[in-house]
Amino acid sequence: MKLRLLLLFIPLAYLAGCTSYYKNVEACKDKARAEYPDAASAPLRITGSGASYHGSRVVVHGTIQNPPKPPATKPVMVTAAAECTFRETSMTGFQWLVPAKLAPKPPAEDADE
Repeated sequence: MKLRLLLLFIPLAYLAGCTSYYKNVEACKDKARAEYPDAASAPLRITGSGASYHGSRVVVHGTIQNPPKPPATKPVMVTAAAECTFRETSMTGFQWLVPAKLAPKPPAEDADE
């Protein structure tokens, strides 16, 4: 009886890992949309995502459509990507990877060194 019960719970444990994977990907997409500062003037379009095992690290990528600057007549598409980190299903970090204007700047080195 105990063996049957154990065999029943093993697939459920794997399924729980898959569920957190999908929830984390969706949470990261939602966070990227919410944190994107120029949504009114240059919309963000999510085009894909990738996640590590059980969704502990998720990267979403997309494009930003900037309005054309004369003499150009077509909008300029810029690549965008954001990274989220998770502990199970709780988001522990978020940062933009590209474009450069959204990505965190590395700390400045002291000139004395």
